[in-house]
Amino acid sequence: MEKNKENLISRPPVVVILGHIDHGKTSLLMAIKNFNILEKESGGITQHVGAYQIEHKDKKITFLDTPGHESFSAIRARGSKVADVAILVIDACEGVKKQTKEAIKNIKESGITTIVALNKTDKPESNPEMVKQQLAKEDIIVESFGGEVLSIEISAKTGKGVDELIDLILLVAEMKELKADIEARPEGVIIESYLDNQRGPIATLIVEKGILKIGDAIGTNSAAGKIRSLEDFQGKEKKEIYPSEPAVITGLDKVPAVGERFLSYVSIDEAKEKIINKEVFISSFKCVETDQPILSVIIKADAIGSLEGIEELFKTLPQEGVCLRVVKADVGNINENDIKLAKSSKSIVYAFRVKKDKTAEALIERDKVKFFEFDLIYGLAQKTRELMDRKIKKEKIRNDLGKMEISVIFRTEKNRQIVGGQVTEGEANRTATIEIMRNGEKLGEGKIIDLQANKKSFESVKSGKECAILYQGSERIKEGDELIFFKYVED
Repeated sequence: MEKNKENLISRPPVVVILGHIDHGKTSLLMAIKNFNILEKESGGITQHVGAYQIEHKDKKITFLDTPGHESFSAIRARGSKVADVAILVIDACEGVKKQTKEAIKNIKESGITTIVALNKTDKPESNPEMVKQQLAKEDIIVESFGGEVLSIEISAKTGKGVDELIDLILLVAEMKELKADIEARPEGVIIESYLDNQRGPIATLIVEKGILKIGDAIGTNSAAGKIRSLEDFQGKEKKEIYPSEPAVITGLDKVPAVGERFLSYVSIDEAKEKIINKEVFISSFKCVETDQPILSVIIKADAIGSLEGIEELFKTLPQEGVCLRVVKADVGNINENDIKLAKSSKSIVYAFRVKKDKTAEALIERDKVKFFEFDLIYGLAQKTRELMDRKIKKEKIRNDLGKMEISVIFRTEKNRQIVGGQVTEGEANRTATIEIMRNGEKLGEGKIIDLQANKKSFESVKSGKECAILYQGSERIKEGDELIFFKYVED
């Protein structure tokens, strides 16, 4: 808490961009970056550092440069409110989608001020009013509908409305009267981190208060060190960094986890005393007795802090349609045992900032084990979502084989019937599931115990032929019902 008002200065707003995949989050970040980037002559940003700043009408804005909301969720889950404003990007042609709703949930839980950006309004099929109605159902009421949430129509592709969006951000920042104590000990949040082979652990951080300087001793729950180098988001060397400014630092002894808070200490020894030694996590990510498809994962990472960051990420991923199971999570390089376990458990392998030894590499090639390497948390998040979606789609592709019209009921017993009729389309197949239709409405499903024609069992009977089936199921089939034969197949 700031005690001396003389120490308070105005600080730039920190903005996060959230929304469904392919709705234009990255395109909007690029449009803002290209249009208003500070010091364009420096050549822009040469690597992903997790944040950047623009200047508009002599005022600065910091953007978290992370596609998707996983990193934002991980940061928030660790008790940090790093962003002041959220831009909710929605494709005005497609409307509110699955990840839009997840982003809305994050926004509501964090209590962050929100601006809705209706993107792709340059397209003739765009329908902003439809999107506003959908948002109202999610309890996001925009101003034009009588609510308090600001909204704007934009096109990241053409640049339409981008300037006005930035004006809205500055207006919100002015109303919030954002301040920071520059006399306080520096502290803030780690927003990106990775291991560089030559420079060691690299971390991007946002300073929340105080002035961070070269030589400062800082620490998180998992890493500590004295700042050896300090750069801004464009890689320019700095001697000090002010509140709301992103900075890239070296000097930590380990790679800290995304979302960890950093604090400044009097000495490096004091910083190291604050490090929390924790056991390996993720014992809770196990699937038990589920009919859902399962995505099994083995994770090897460079540090406990990284595993914690992945745990927070996994907690944000919805598992209604697929169960995410972590078979093993450990620190260290990928070895032979990891790949053997992956093969036996039918798991994919994630290498987060670690290498694989030669034996493991050979086994991956020989046994066709799915293996993915990551340096950044959002890359791991995107791949996990992709694999989970693929699992769901594989389980839910239905292939209709044929139809049969029932003309006679031979026998009815408890949960079983023998019925007969003619195959009217495709084929009747003994290994298929049957769907019972009556007057165009589905009654239920069942399975085939036997399929016969001319008192002989067959695997299938083609269209135009008559046959009898021994059916098992709770629904009673009647004369005139239609049976649809189908299977679920992988894509």
